[in-house]
Amino acid sequence: MAAEPEPPALPEGRILVPGSSRQLAVYGLFPPPAGRHRTVTAGSRVYAAKACEPELLWISFDELCAPGTSRADYSLLAAGAELWVIDGVPVPEPSDAGPRAEAWDLFAAALAAAAARGTTLFVVGAAPMDWAAASRSADDPGLRSALAETSRLLAGLKRVESDETVAMEGVSGS
Repeated sequence: MAAEPEPPALPEGRILVPGSSRQLAVYGLFPPPAGRHRTVTAGSRVYAAKACEPELLWISFDELCAPGTSRADYSLLAAGAELWVIDGVPVPEPSDAGPRAEAWDLFAAALAAAAARGTTLFVVGAAPMDWAAASRSADDPGLRSALAETSRLLAGLKRVESDETVAMEGVSGS
């Protein structure tokens, strides 16, 4: 039996650190107020999204990657909005184990589903994230694999790691 082809890397979007209001605003993104929070059902899960509209899914890393999520749920979730904002993404640590290692595996699965759909993605974290370095240092083979896949899928996204960088990018339009 032939192996399924790997999903392409995500070509559109940004990795934003620290995800300031200014950084988000340059891309027309504004943190959703509580009144826009919605529940989204996809497969076996009901997700608590910060926003869910035809064009936008805004969700936290912890909610997206909660224990017990089925990898198949992500294909159903990806069939919705064309733009995802995933905030609260933690810094990957080579020592992540147990539930955190499972969360990274689920994150890679969610990214793969989004990439297969051609979703535009904004990944927002409080500190710089280096999935490749963490994968090379991880002792757990499953964690190493999940972080390497995350790194591969996000390799095409530009990183914006300060308000100064976003100010220059916003002016240049690149």
